[in-house]
Amino acid sequence: MANDWNTRLTLLQRAKNPDDQQAWDEFVRYYSDFIKVVLSQMGLNQKDADDLIQEILIKIWKALPKMDYDQSRARFRTWMSHLIRNKVIDHFRKVKRLSDKQEMIVEESGNLTPVKSEPEVEKIIQSEWEVYIVKLALKRIAGHFSDRAIDAFEMSMENIPPEKIGEKLGIKGNSVTKLKNRVKQRLIKEIELLRSELEPTP
Repeated sequence: MANDWNTRLTLLQRAKNPDDQQAWDEFVRYYSDFIKVVLSQMGLNQKDADDLIQEILIKIWKALPKMDYDQSRARFRTWMSHLIRNKVIDHFRKVKRLSDKQEMIVEESGNLTPVKSEPEVEKIIQSEWEVYIVKLALKRIAGHFSDRAIDAFEMSMENIPPEKIGEKLGIKGNSVTKLKNRVKQRLIKEIELLRSELEPTP
């Protein structure tokens, strides 16, 4: 994503413009990976998920230009959770693995498992989005730091003591803390930038 983009407009707002092909390409690049994570959490295998991702993106592409987005009424991810859940239900209906009356998925074991409700899907989306955006930010800043600094930060996030991290990386404990803090400060700024670019605003 280019640094000189006008961040007053989110990617979602820009993608609503059918003439902004760059925005839509970026939308697909970021959201296709995210939707794949959500579908995995909903129990779909990789092949089925890959097929559904394309259907979901096409549905979003067709709906975006007509969407009169109002954050006070509903969040974009609430709308997307509804769309994703409906697509998953349609998918299982097509392969005759879903009961039309009970909306139950028949597993290989023969047991019945309820399809996740819309609030559950929205919760998955919210939770996975927070994880996704941190990973994305970390990936974007990785080139600005040494591998040692990134390793120190990631290990510190696993609550490994600085002394133990230092032993593994061959540096002193106080150096670990300095490296961790540098990465953390840059990561926070990158997350804020990503949120301004990717998350909807009124």
